[in-house]
Formats: sequence, structure tokens, C-alpha cells
Amino acid sequence: MKNYLALFLSGLLLYGCSGNSPKTPADVTVADDSPVAIVNDLENALAGVPSWSNEKTIVEMPEGIAANSGKYVSRVDAENQYSYAFKEIFANINQKLPVAVIVEGYVYSPEVNPLLGIVMDINDNNSKVIWKSYALSEVISSLNEWKPFAARFTIDAPIKPEYQLKIFASGAKKTAYFDDFKISFEY
Repeated sequence: MKNYLALFLSGLLLYGCSGNSPKTPADVTVADDSPVAIVNDLENALAGVPSWSNEKTIVEMPEGIAANSGKYVSRVDAENQYSYAFKEIFANINQKLPVAVIVEGYVYSPEVNPLLGIVMDINDNNSKVIWKSYALSEVISSLNEWKPFAARFTIDAPIKPEYQLKIFASGAKKTAYFDDFKISFEY
């Protein structure tokens, strides 16, 4: 009896490892309506996080001022007009194309800057398809404080899976700090 049980278990183990098992969801590519959220608190930004660039803007806040969370933020100023940026083609995000992109985060501005904003750039091999900006001037009700923002960009032109999405902040040569980015998509 023990020999039969050992033989049965061995056969079961071989069958399980043979590759004849049904495909798992990870093996099947499908369009997905479930929420996709890309979150970056900037704490690992200097490690070269895939899909993100412009690490030279990652700094610690000036002494006596805390980041919104953690230790690192992205600074825009006269030298670096654009923040740490998310860049990825749509096919690498989801098989389904979004109808809107939502960018959330926190901004800290030590000076008045009516041109401070969040930018969504969708391009085809660096040829502009959609370019939109969300002004942060209404979000910043007072200086020298972290303020949350939520920018919703509607995709109002046809896009393709091979198009690239870029999300970044623009400071127009004035100093501002950004922390805790979250990019999500509506399908």
C-alpha cells in the first residue's frame, strides 16, 4: 500500500511539473479595466527607477524644512526647469488605452509662480500628439507649505499603444519642490 501511495504521489508531482497545467492569468495578455496606479515617493529615485528620469533634480529639502514624506524631493529651479519625470509607452502600462490620466502629489513653493504646473505630454517618436498643462497657482494658497494637488488630464485625441506618455512638473525658472507622485489612469 505504501508503494502505491508513493508511486501515486510521484506521478502527481511529475504531472504538476510537466507544464500541462492550465495557464495562469500572468500567462494570458488581456485588456484590463482594473485600476493602474504608479506611485513614487522619491526615496529610491537615485537608484535609477525604471520609467523615471531626470534624477539630477532629486535633493534633500533645505535645512529646517521637512519633505512631505521621507527625505527626498524633486526640485525645479533656474537650472533645472523640469522635475523628475515619468516616461513610458502605453503598451507597457496596460493593454487597454486610457481615456484620462490623473496625476497627484504634493508641491511646496517658497515664491509666487503663476507658471508652475504639471505637464502631460503624449508623443509619437517625439512628435507631439497631446500636450496639456495643469496650473498649480490655485492649489498654492500660501507659500512655504506642502499642498496636495490632483491634475486630471482628459485624452481627447486618438492614441496608440506605442505612443509615449511623459508626466513632469515645470517651474519656469523659479524654485519649487515636489513629493509623493501618484499617476493613475481611467479606462
